[in-house]
Amino acid sequence: MMNQTYAFEADFVASKQYITRATIHNIRGVPIPPPPFRDRPKTEGALLLELETNDGIIGYATSGYAHHSAIHLINEFMAPRIIEARVDPFRTDLIAGLFDRHTWERALGRMFNIALAMIDIACWDIKGKAVGKPVHHLLGGARDRVPVYVTHGAAYEGAPTYSREELAKEAAHLVGLGCTHLKNTVGRQRIPDPVDDYHRMAAMREAVGADIKLSMDGNLRMTLPQAMKLCQMCEELDIAFIEEPIHYNDPRNLHHLRMKTTIPVAAAENERFSTLQLLQADAVDIIQPNINNDGGITAAIRNAAVARAFNVPLGHGNGNGPHNIALHAGLQHGGLVEYHFHKWMAYNAIFKEVPQPKDGWLDVSQKPGLGLEPKDGLIAEYAVKV
Repeated sequence: MMNQTYAFEADFVASKQYITRATIHNIRGVPIPPPPFRDRPKTEGALLLELETNDGIIGYATSGYAHHSAIHLINEFMAPRIIEARVDPFRTDLIAGLFDRHTWERALGRMFNIALAMIDIACWDIKGKAVGKPVHHLLGGARDRVPVYVTHGAAYEGAPTYSREELAKEAAHLVGLGCTHLKNTVGRQRIPDPVDDYHRMAAMREAVGADIKLSMDGNLRMTLPQAMKLCQMCEELDIAFIEEPIHYNDPRNLHHLRMKTTIPVAAAENERFSTLQLLQADAVDIIQPNINNDGGITAAIRNAAVARAFNVPLGHGNGNGPHNIALHAGLQHGGLVEYHFHKWMAYNAIFKEVPQPKDGWLDVSQKPGLGLEPKDGLIAEYAVKV
C-alpha cells in the first residue's frame, strides 16, 4: 500500500504555485447577539483554517465543529502531506486523492470529511483570489443572488426548549425584519411527539400568516411512523419542505414517507455518500450537499452532478450558510441557502463582510475568492491553543 501511495504522488508535476503553510485556529468566546427574546448564547466559536501559498495568497475556511480530532487530522496528518508534496491549490481533486487512495474516507468518518472540507474550501478561496474572480463564477456563475431561509428557535447552553408562544413571537419578529421563509426543528422531545410538533408549527403559521414560507428540520430523529404522522398533520399548514426527518436518512423509509405526504422531502446534509442511494430510491425532492461537512466544494460538485442527472434541485441545510452561497449561486440547479440564526450571528462576528438576508434573498459577494475574510485582530484576541 505504501508503494502505491508513493507511486501516485509521483504522477503529478510540482507547480510554480503551491501550498506552503496550513494553520488552524480554535476561535473561542467571540461575542454575538443572542436570539431576539433570550439572553444566551452570547458567545460563539469556530475552527478557522488558513492556507497560504508560496506567492502569499491566503485562503480561509471554517468549521463549526471544534473537535480535537479535526485539529489533529489537519496538523499531524493532512497538512504535512500537502506541504511536503508542494501541491498546487488549483488541483483540488489531486488533494483529495492523496488521502482517498489509502485512507478511505468512509472508514475515517465525519471528522476526516470536515477536515478535508476545510482544506478544499480554503483552496477554492485561493483559486478565486489568484484569478481575480468570485468562486461562484468559477463554478458556472448561474446567478448573483440566491434565495435564503432563516432557522430559529433552537435552545442552547442548557436553556429551556422554546414554548409554542416563544416560537410564534420570535417568528413574527423575524418576519418583521424582512425574513420570508423560516425553519424550525421538530422531533426534539425525548421521544419525538408529532402532535406537539404540529401545534408548534401551527402556532408559527398563525403568527406569520399565509404568505410566509415555513419548513421543518427533523435532524434524523424520527421513526417512519412518527415522521408520517407529523407530515400528514402539517400538510394543512403549507410546509415548504421537511429536512432529514428519519433516522440515518434511510432511503427506503424516506421513499415511503415521500409517497405518503405532499410535503417535499430534503436530505443529504449529513451523508456524503448517500446522494446516489437517495436518488435511486426516489426518496427525496431536494438534495442538500453541505460543503462544510461533506468534503468541501469539490465533493459537493460531484453530488450536484448526480442530482442534476436525476433532475433534482439542490438546497442547503446547515449552520454554514455563508460558505455554501457560492455553490448555489454557481450552479444552475442551485437553490435555497440556510441562515441558522445562531451561526449567522457567529459569521457576522468572525468575518468582515457577510451577505445579509434581505426580503428573502442574499446578494453574493463579487470579491475574488469567497469574500469571507476574518476581522482584523480576531485571531490574536480569540484563538486558543490547539
